[in-house]
Amino acid sequence: MEHSPLTHVFEKISILHSTSRWAGTFGDLIEILGPAGLSDGRAWAKFSTDTTTLCLSDETDVPPWCLLGKTRDVAAAAALAREAGWDAGEPTVGDHECRVVLRSPHGLTVIAYAPLTP
Repeated sequence: MEHSPLTHVFEKISILHSTSRWAGTFGDLIEILGPAGLSDGRAWAKFSTDTTTLCLSDETDVPPWCLLGKTRDVAAAAALAREAGWDAGEPTVGDHECRVVLRSPHGLTVIAYAPLTP
């Protein structure tokens, strides 16, 4: 089986859990994984251990779990995903990153993102 070109576009992959019950889930994750390494205290947190990187978000426009793929070029990630038969939205720019939502033909969602540089 030939590898997808997407394997080369991501520098790092994390698991993202999105929930409207952010505060309660945040507390649950602290019990399991310890304190968050990064959090805004209300809508975003990142937990990292030697074996796990898990992000928690209050976003409701993505599935309850998906992957975050850090990349240097969001447009290139979207183009490669389309070539591989995936659906790719249009890149959007937020406060901290540029991102695009990618969906595989089998239902996997990946948010490709590139941090904005100051």
